Formats: sequence, structure tokens, C-alpha cells
Amino acid sequence: MTSLYTFLPLFIGVFFAYIVVSFEDEKSRFYIYLSFIYLSIYDLNKGFYLFSSLLLFIIFYNLFVEKIRNFFSCNNCILAVYVTVAYIGHFLLNSFIAYILNQDRVVFSKDYFYYILIDIIFAIILLKGKV
Repeated sequence: MTSLYTFLPLFIGVFFAYIVVSFEDEKSRFYIYLSFIYLSIYDLNKGFYLFSSLLLFIIFYNLFVEKIRNFFSCNNCILAVYVTVAYIGHFLLNSFIAYILNQDRVVFSKDYFYYILIDIIFAIILLKGKV
């Protein structure tokens, strides 16, 4: 739907935040796999490198999640950081890969700020009790 209607948010931040929050929960493994599939389809559909969202998750979860949980005491702030990292980290990772492969970089448009804001609101509503 987001390919046809560009004003719709991409929900990348919501899915990424859900994966980060629910990663250690055994009951939600199936939904985590579905979220990874959605992020991979997003990568293919929008012209990013395949599995770059998965690579971003691996790097982010292993290096920064525990530090963010210890630094912020506000659960809404933690969700906002996760959503922001999902968009900006994904862009930076794809730019880095494009630089390494000597290809054209992806353009970061002003629409991403709108998507980040909408995704933060949805993440706070949907994931409030899970953080």
C-alpha cells in the first residue's frame, strides 16, 4: 500500500521496535519472524540492500540496546529511540554499503521525518506495556 500511496507511513520503526522489545520472548517468535519478512520485503520494494534491516538489528541489538535501556528511564523515550534508529540507522547502513560497493547512495527525503513521527506515535500506542 505504501508504494501506491506515499503519504502512508512505512511502519518500519514500529516493526523494528517490536522486534527489539519482543526478541527475548519465546511466545512471540512467530511474529518476530513475520516482522523480519516484512522488513526484508520493504528492503526489496524500496530499493535498499536485501537483509540490511536484519543486519541493522543484529548490530543494534548487540551493541546498543542494553545501553539505551540503562540510560533512559522513560519507556516512551526508549520506543522513540528505537523508531528513530530504525529509519536513520537503516539509511546510514545502506549508504555505507553503497559507498563500499561504489554505487549511488539512497536519498534521505523530508518525508522520513513525517514517517518517524507517525511511527513513534504508533509504537507508543501499540508497545507501551512491553518495554
